[in-house]
Amino acid sequence: MALEFGKMKHGEIRDAALLATRAFDDYEYFTNWFPDKEERNRIQFALIWREYKTNFGPAKYLAARQDGKLVAVAQLNPPSYRKPSDFRYLLHGWPKVYREGDRATIDKWIAMDAAAGKPCHEYQKTGPGIWYASSLTVDPSVQGTGIGSRFVEYWEEYVREHGGKEIVFFTNSEKNIAFYKKRGYEVFDERTIEHAGKTMGSWSVKKKL
Repeated sequence: MALEFGKMKHGEIRDAALLATRAFDDYEYFTNWFPDKEERNRIQFALIWREYKTNFGPAKYLAARQDGKLVAVAQLNPPSYRKPSDFRYLLHGWPKVYREGDRATIDKWIAMDAAAGKPCHEYQKTGPGIWYASSLTVDPSVQGTGIGSRFVEYWEEYVREHGGKEIVFFTNSEKNIAFYKKRGYEVFDERTIEHAGKTMGSWSVKKKL
């Protein structure tokens, strides 16, 4: 089967959000906040779709396609990246997210998400050429086939070609940590996130390119 890598197209944003929803379905990052699967999937898609729509342009979106079908997506924020304005989020329908679930819980999740990324954002300030991988997703249907490893190699090379010297991101999965450590990533921050009596780990990692 043909596998190709390249930039994600604007017309693929919805498919990318659906892919990420499938990939994160049983991820504690979402299940601890939204235990009901049907509600969780609605909220996940609404959050991710509007996040991708709002950031398409300011961020760099890369994709892997197998026989023309989207199977992996990465959102990479270069050092020049600046979070879009509230107005831009409004333009892309962000308030509609709150139609999918409890507003207070969604707001708590958004605050948690911002806090989880803080170690990486602070690290970006320590030197030039540090990129942040805001989102890295591989479709569950192709996980374990080697596509994820090849995709990592592709976006690392993309960052290098665009002047990047280092890349950082965080994960909440011990399985993911093992995967990235094998590929030369180093944990530089580790913490525990609690919500409604449930806890999960959060690991920030870095790699010089």
